Amino acid sequence: MVKTIQLPDVGNEPFRVFFPEGVFSGIVGVSLWPSYFFKLTQLYPGQAHGRIMAYGLFGAFIFGFLGTAMPRLLSAPPLRVENILLLLALHFSMVVAFALQKMFLGDILFLSLLLGFLFLMALRLLHRKDTPPPGFILVGLAFVCVLAAAIIALFEPWMEEAGAYWIPLQGRLAYQGFVLLPILGIGPFILPRFFGLPSPHDFTKALAPSGAWKRKAYLALGVGVLIICSFFVESAGLVRTAYAVRFGTTLIYLMLEFPFAVAPKKKNALGLSLRIAFAALVGGFILVAIFPAFRVSLLHLTLVGGFAVITFTVATGVMFGHSGSLEKLKQKNRWLVISVGVMLFAMVTRISGDVWPKILRSHYTYGAILWVLAVLLWSFYTIPKVLVIEGE
Repeated sequence: MVKTIQLPDVGNEPFRVFFPEGVFSGIVGVSLWPSYFFKLTQLYPGQAHGRIMAYGLFGAFIFGFLGTAMPRLLSAPPLRVENILLLLALHFSMVVAFALQKMFLGDILFLSLLLGFLFLMALRLLHRKDTPPPGFILVGLAFVCVLAAAIIALFEPWMEEAGAYWIPLQGRLAYQGFVLLPILGIGPFILPRFFGLPSPHDFTKALAPSGAWKRKAYLALGVGVLIICSFFVESAGLVRTAYAVRFGTTLIYLMLEFPFAVAPKKKNALGLSLRIAFAALVGGFILVAIFPAFRVSLLHLTLVGGFAVITFTVATGVMFGHSGSLEKLKQKNRWLVISVGVMLFAMVTRISGDVWPKILRSHYTYGAILWVLAVLLWSFYTIPKVLVIEGE
């Protein structure tokens, strides 16, 4: 039985407003490039684009997912509607500020949003009756990364020589750490559910973690620390070493904790999309390690082909599952394959613009338009499901 959502459902399941907000943010973020090249805006959008994609697109999906999942995993009270509406208003205002190139204001708004969200989660930790999955250690480290990045960003306007170290480090903590670590931490818990498999990170309800929980938590902690250390190694100038560490650590954790080996052999759009996305994620790291001179362009293989495709694919599973349509994920769902395919083509188009400067303007523009079209196609099949809730 399904029903249309009511306002209180937004507090119980904040993904219903944050996922559409993430789509809006992503479209705004990539649209800055055509706007700049067609002289609709004057300032170069590189920094604003990065902030909107990290804090806007990925941030909205992270806040929406964790705001929904964490209270349930902790057996704690759900968020209140007024909490979600305030966080959503801060998020929307932040995206608008960055789009208008008001960077300091946008950074203030994001820090306010981040501290507000962490405060609400801390309250639920105090009232928890269960222990979250061990991989969520990586989620905690992601918030350490992005909190440090948000604080560093506030001091960027006054940095002089020190900025050559701290500003790139801020970008790595925000644009990679904030997204990669939650993907690795949440994936082993949620992805098996999409395929009807038991999760190795799903433990019996208990306040005190078991020995098996602790072993997986220590592994996650070690992986997270190595990845964060690689950001500092890169900032020290050892680019090849940093990306080799990031590649090896991520690949090993994927092989140990993710369900690829036992996933059903029957092909479907969800499984295919995830396999391609994780290959792109680690592929970007190893290519940068081999060709560090093309770091900025090749990293889009990880950011767009990996992070973004994983985000939209997992969001598909969440929305279908919470609207009573989980069985439909077993169908072919060609629309998802097409959406992901166009996203990947947009990524290649964007990367090619860096390889050959003569086509940079046109290919940045084509890439942005193609990516927006792919997201709109995805939204057509998924976003209406945020209005439907599975009833009792």
